[in-house]
Amino acid sequence: MAARMGKPAWRCRNQRGRRRRGGREKLGSVAWLKITCRIGPGPATVRRGRLAAHVHRFTSTAASLVGVAIAVASCGSGCRLVRQRDPVPADLAAARRLSNEGLSAVDRRDLARAEKLLERAVQSCPVDVDARRHYAEVLWKRGERTAAVMQIAEALKLSPQDAGLCVEGGRMYLELGLFGDADRLSREAVRLAPQSAPAWHLRGQVALARGQPEPALADLHRALAIAPDDRGALLDAAEAYRRLERPQRVLATLAILGDTYGPGQTPAGVLAMEGQAQEALGRTADAAESYRLAIARGDSPPLAAERLAALEQARAH
Repeated sequence: MAARMGKPAWRCRNQRGRRRRGGREKLGSVAWLKITCRIGPGPATVRRGRLAAHVHRFTSTAASLVGVAIAVASCGSGCRLVRQRDPVPADLAAARRLSNEGLSAVDRRDLARAEKLLERAVQSCPVDVDARRHYAEVLWKRGERTAAVMQIAEALKLSPQDAGLCVEGGRMYLELGLFGDADRLSREAVRLAPQSAPAWHLRGQVALARGQPEPALADLHRALAIAPDDRGALLDAAEAYRRLERPQRVLATLAILGDTYGPGQTPAGVLAMEGQAQEALGRTADAAESYRLAIARGDSPPLAAERLAALEQARAH
């Protein structure tokens, strides 16, 4: 049958077959549904009892064709069909097994064994970023700081978009006094993860280490806006306020920090800083009490004993 040229015309009409019985028109026992769907001439008649099956097959076929079309279009746009996951390569599987064993050794505080296992993990699969990350952490804990930084640097080459790696590397550089490298990685971490509290905290720490308390405070506030109970950020913010000679804000920040600890658990360093702020406000009795509490913790900074002795001497005179 030749197709009619021009825009296809679709027409559907229903007719029921009828027969007369006893002079009255009744519906026949076998009903017909006549569907005329034409792209050009030629009606088609289908029994109603078979209509559902025809429609089901038509819709299923149409859905399949649509799915194929979408898949083809996706391939044309740069995507690819998902295939069954390939098996993990043997070298990567070995590296993961060794890394897990190394981390178990870290949990047992056996850092020497952990270092050996993680070294083997890196040798087994040099492109495994996690193996290098864990190896660097263990090297750092064992005091092998140069080797740790080298491992983080190699990991960053493999995964330059990893904000967490940038933060870890930046902290290492900061502790080594390499402020330029620390600043570079802190800024990269903020660029990659602007909602990362550790990234903003690191940038604030770098500014503080460079003697820039104002910009440090701005970055630390960004970190605290994301993670309000971050103890490290709170302590660094208090230190920035102390350097800016704002003792009231120091005490307010330390009060928030103190609330994150249980009764009698506030660290000696926090108590010593509290004593400094109280002393700056002329509250010498409160300052002396804070210094005494800090010393009682057993790990107080030398400043606490020095300032307490000075206050007691001044009181005696």
